[in-house]
Amino acid sequence: MLVSALGLAGLGTPWPWSLLWLAVPLTVAVSLLLAWRFGPPALAFPVALAALAALAVTFAVADLRAWHVVWLPAAALTGAWMGLREEGGGPALGERAWMHAPILAAAMALPVLPGLADSLARLEARARAEEQQMLAALPGPATPGTWRHVMEQSVSLPSEARVRMLRYLTPNLVFAWMVVLVAAGRGLAARGAAWRGWPALSRAPLTAWRLPDGALVPLLAGIALTLFASEAWRPGAVVLLVQSVLGYSVQGLAVTQSVLLERGVPPVFILVTLLFLFAFTLPVFLPSVALVGLSDVWLDFRRLEASPGGTA
Repeated sequence: MLVSALGLAGLGTPWPWSLLWLAVPLTVAVSLLLAWRFGPPALAFPVALAALAALAVTFAVADLRAWHVVWLPAAALTGAWMGLREEGGGPALGERAWMHAPILAAAMALPVLPGLADSLARLEARARAEEQQMLAALPGPATPGTWRHVMEQSVSLPSEARVRMLRYLTPNLVFAWMVVLVAAGRGLAARGAAWRGWPALSRAPLTAWRLPDGALVPLLAGIALTLFASEAWRPGAVVLLVQSVLGYSVQGLAVTQSVLLERGVPPVFILVTLLFLFAFTLPVFLPSVALVGLSDVWLDFRRLEASPGGTA
């Protein structure tokens, strides 16, 4: 069912992006199982994929470009990383999130890849033409708050401004898409392991989410690129900052949930309260939980980090 759903999603996606719906999960599953079985020698699989991707881009096979195929070796490296850590109880949830770092690096480099600017300009022109056709078909005047009014405001923006928005928005959306595909690949690997009679893949609760200290590197790199790099690197810096804030926001939620559970608050009440705060205090809620998660790096509220004496 999972493979069928991914295939159906690929049918509704333009080529060559449609290739990734199945290629990325299968790549993650194969690399995870190989690394789990053979250890570090399985890293030859991501290296081989990187070489094949480079050849495909060099010779323009099937009109593939670097921003189409860079995700395959990055996803293979992520899957291999997960497989190498699967023995001994497997990685914690926050550590598993940090294993998406190769995909995050690819998303950061996406805006500066050769030819992407022209591709985004063509995408914007096609979207503008479709929006104009939809406006012509919509009845009634454009009153404030209606869908027609929103579309007219979008079409009225200059093409340069819309392309610039795409340069900032596209890497974040593609990264989120790749995270979903990696999760699908891990699900396929779990089914493959069960078919082979291997142990079940590790699981971890949200309360144990804690990003490793290395996760501070993307946050600091994003700040440095924002302050000192040229305009071409600003979209990549935004990717690092946005994803780092989201990661530490989840860590802040995990800290909050853990503290409330220790005080006997029912899980349903915790969920309702967090959803209420998210819906009505969004501009304050996300920065607040991100600060809680970031401070957990030093304060370790849940005492998850091993002490020098070897106890938790």
